[in-house]
Amino acid sequence: MKTPLLLGVAVRVVRDAARATKRKAELMVKCVTVETLSSLLGLSGMVVREYAEEKQAEREILHIFCEHEHEMAVCPQCGQITDRIHESKERCIRHLDIWGRSTFVHFAARRFECEGCGKRFTEELSWIEGQRRESRAYELHVYEQCQHMDQAAVATQEDLHPETVRLIFQRWAKRTVQQQQRRQVRRLGVDEISLRKGHKQFAMVLSDLDCHCVIAVLAERSQEAFEQWLDRLSAAERKAICVVSMDMWGPYRGVVERKLPQAEIVADRFHVTKHLNEAIAKIRCTLQAKADKAGYELLKGTRWILVRHRQDLNPAEEAKLQAVLAAFPELRTAYLLKEKFRMISDKIQDRPRAERFLKAWVYEAQASGLSQLVKFTQTLKNWWNEFLNYFNDRVTSGVVEGLNNAIRGTIRRAFGYHVFENFRLHVMVEHGKLATPLPPI
Repeated sequence: MKTPLLLGVAVRVVRDAARATKRKAELMVKCVTVETLSSLLGLSGMVVREYAEEKQAEREILHIFCEHEHEMAVCPQCGQITDRIHESKERCIRHLDIWGRSTFVHFAARRFECEGCGKRFTEELSWIEGQRRESRAYELHVYEQCQHMDQAAVATQEDLHPETVRLIFQRWAKRTVQQQQRRQVRRLGVDEISLRKGHKQFAMVLSDLDCHCVIAVLAERSQEAFEQWLDRLSAAERKAICVVSMDMWGPYRGVVERKLPQAEIVADRFHVTKHLNEAIAKIRCTLQAKADKAGYELLKGTRWILVRHRQDLNPAEEAKLQAVLAAFPELRTAYLLKEKFRMISDKIQDRPRAERFLKAWVYEAQASGLSQLVKFTQTLKNWWNEFLNYFNDRVTSGVVEGLNNAIRGTIRRAFGYHVFENFRLHVMVEHGKLATPLPPI
């Protein structure tokens, strides 16, 4: 017997087979016994007796034939041990692949009759759940595959029926979500995502900005749905929320003011900038509609050049930008104001200074006489305090936008969702940072 590893000693993870040979002396080596194979396969309570190999077209199959280790079972009703078998029938269970071969475990499923209470019961095995055709380990494997692939691809890869894959994922995903431990969120992100492009179907996504994960997905983007979710939180969980970052949608703000009076509302800087960029785009479209043919061609293709950061432009884009600004004074004024707004958002670190600079900026924007910028200043004034709160700790919804992009990838991979609950489970499992579920005992 080799000397086991000492407790408390840091173990280096070995990913290379050649290096692993050097650690043989440190390993706790065990002798091979009759029970070894059953232990390695995770078939607790079973003893492997025989095996057979089979080939179906390109598919290789391994059959493992097992016997029960014990001839008795514990009655779930009275807890008495009994060895009186009422009936027995052969079962076949899909297990984890061995050496790339689809593996099936064959054994006798037994029903006992308790000598104490007289009740009949089916023997429970730790490695398989009742009325299942796949082992727990294999179901977990399928569930983890569904987190990175669409279910049709998993069904093809594992040679399973698509409905079997769907039911396995749903069962384990619900278990995962139910077993999650609700954490106290300090900084909450509120946003929505479109479920189907062009159909105006939105779901509300609530995120933990500190842990960078989704904490809830609500079926609709509405004031009522947001209120109901907050009402389900405990008083301590609501009190723990100190910052709420959101886009500029009034109903969100009203709910937070009523339900979370202690929380600081932050109008997301990127959504504010988005409104400003839309104003610049409208100015460009207005000028393009009035321009002659030469001016029309000059403005053509400049939408993204005008809203991108100046330092991100390549030489050709910079040259085109200079030509456009020289030809259209109104657009030059709007562009310079847009850049000044960005500099204020990027460089200023405290709220009092930011307020002074923003007041001066609003005065310049209104004095420009450009109706689109004047309209933007009215929107900014409506969210004045909330936007200034950004300069306290510079909290943004960048995490939320990143999660939304990842969620869109989930939607594309599944070619859309027709059932909201399926969508919610996929989002929570993939982007909720949830622990691997524990099977019921």
